[in-house]
Order: sequence, then structure tokens, then C-alpha cells
Amino acid sequence: MSARLSAAEVTHRSLDGVRIRIAGPHDLRRPSTSVARVADGGRLHEISSGTRAGALAWAEDVGVERFEQEFRLQGGRLRVGRARSRDAATGVADPMLAAVWEGRRHAVFTHLYHARPADAVAFFDTLRLTEHEDGVTAETRGRARRTEPAELVKEVPGVGLLEITALTRRTRGRLPSWRGAPVAGGELFRDTVEGQGPYFLLALRSLLVTVLPEEEHVREVPARLARLAVEAVR
Repeated sequence: MSARLSAAEVTHRSLDGVRIRIAGPHDLRRPSTSVARVADGGRLHEISSGTRAGALAWAEDVGVERFEQEFRLQGGRLRVGRARSRDAATGVADPMLAAVWEGRRHAVFTHLYHARPADAVAFFDTLRLTEHEDGVTAETRGRARRTEPAELVKEVPGVGLLEITALTRRTRGRLPSWRGAPVAGGELFRDTVEGQGPYFLLALRSLLVTVLPEEEHVREVPARLARLAVEAVR
């Protein structure tokens, strides 16, 4: 029989600066990632943040064999490498530039199509990057702007994948039309995506948590979520 987990607590920071504390009798040791979308010059870019090791694993996954150039940028280094993105439906491959900004412990990474290293530098110059102990923030500057709140993604074994974002008028539109079950701090909803299975939505005072459950633990998820505290902190 496995030993019962004692209560744990971690705090992660999303790209838009929201600090999220997660606590409960669960394994919370896995790192988080954050995703934000930035509009600049008529283009929409998706940027992600996480650990340096996670960023390098991403670059390898997208096909970067080596980083070709490196630039000193905002207290860290920006490394760029080339890969090709293949459309699964058409088989067409587009040249892609992967860009990874590395701080001391954390990183911000993205990709640009049909781009040069100078384009990656120019894009990162539209962001003001600040590294903290619990993550990186990316404030937009100039004409660039975030199109929606950033999202924090965290895997919790035995529960599933948590996608956490600010509860706003826009994100509230993801909630079902019916009332959810009352839980500490908010409401819990269950819904199903055809062909993909069930998922849960936890609407809290200032956060919306989408839970993509592990298939073998779907029935236990509501009870386990009841023992998981998620809150935005200063």
C-alpha cells in the first residue's frame, strides 16, 4: 500500500504576472508551464514559459538539431534554431524558426514561420521579460498586446492536467449554462467533449480551472479536487 501524501503547497507565476498557489494532499512537484498569445503587426504569436530544461525539450521535439545563433537579451540569452513544421493533413512542410530565451532557471519560447534570427530578436523586443523565483512575466510594449489572459498549465498525478486562467467575462463564457456543484471557494462543473471524453471546470472567485482528468481516475476527480486548493495570491 502506498504511503498517504501529506499536504503540499507550491506557487507558480503565469506570463501575465498572476501568481497561483496550489495546495493539498497531492504530488505537486511537477513543473508548470504558462501560455500567452501576443498580437503584433497583424500576426498572432503564442509564447510559452517553463523551466530551461522544458524549453530545450520543446526545441528538440519540434526538430531543432542545434541552435545556430545566440544573442544577449534582457538579462538572459536568446537562442534560435531552425526546424520544419509539417501539416499532418497535407504533408506540406513550412520552415520554422524556434526561439528560446533563457534566464537563470526559467525560459520563454516560441516559434516563427519563414523568419530570420533578426525577426526573433525584434519580436522579443516587444516583450519586457522579468524573471522571478516562481516564473517569468512577459509584459507587452509598443504595439504588441496580449489578446486574452495567460494560462498556467500544471499536471497533478491522480487528478489530471490543470489549465488555470483568470476568471473574466470572456473566460466565464466557457462555463455550461447549468449550475455547478458547490465546492469550497466556487462551483464545480462536469461536461463532455464528443470523442474526447469528460472534463471538469472549477469556477473560483478569480480563477477558472479546466481539469482534463486521467482516464483511470475520472470518478475520483471530484473528491480529489475538493481537497485541492487553487487561489491567486499577491
